[in-house]
Amino acid sequence: MPMTSIAADQQPLYQRIANDFAARIASGALKIGERLPSERQMAEDLGYSRMTARQALKVLERRGLVETRTGRGAFVAHPQIEQQLSTLSGFTEDMQRGGRVASSIVLDAGVGAADLEAANALGIAEHAPVHRLVRVRLADAEPVGLERTEIPAALAPKLLDRADFTTDSLYRVLREDYGIYPSEAEQRLWSAHPDASSAAALGISMQSSVLVLTRRTLDATRRPIEYVRSVYRGDCFVMRVNLTLGKDA
Repeated sequence: MPMTSIAADQQPLYQRIANDFAARIASGALKIGERLPSERQMAEDLGYSRMTARQALKVLERRGLVETRTGRGAFVAHPQIEQQLSTLSGFTEDMQRGGRVASSIVLDAGVGAADLEAANALGIAEHAPVHRLVRVRLADAEPVGLERTEIPAALAPKLLDRADFTTDSLYRVLREDYGIYPSEAEQRLWSAHPDASSAAALGISMQSSVLVLTRRTLDATRRPIEYVRSVYRGDCFVMRVNLTLGKDA
């Protein structure tokens, strides 16, 4: 692969190399999934050490621009999806904000019985009827998450008949068809490895890292309206939260 020249400036050489590759990725000259030159090839093309090449690749990896696959080399990574943990929004809205096209594969849509976890979160009796919507969430047609959503059936009769949830937003339907406005949420997030069914749905191995999320959503009266259990691909998401200094700090 031909290399562009690295302009001289005050930055370390490895940083300038990383910036050059980052610019080529941003411009589309290097495509998602394209293999970068090996450390040896990079060093030979521009006449610097393999250690410098290795440092440049590490910078790109830390930025989330490339991913290293054992025994195969470094490849241009899929752009990561940034989620604001301080803002309550649905997957569709998150994707639109990031310029991505959201869609879903619906695995299950119907009325079922709430298990104990969902019942406790929603403030209903165990086995009470809930609308259950299980979807593989896609960003630009790529699977990035597995989401199980449950809503008390009594809150929104015939909810799952109201729209095509392969493309439509559940929050939009709740707002426009039922006058139910998600207002705040209690969310928990931790890292894990996926179970077999989650890994199969997302097209990843069971050794991959995932982010597991639960969310209990409330309306303005603090009535529980939704309980969500999700598994997100760890290589696709960055969670962002804005913090302020506490009074006692």
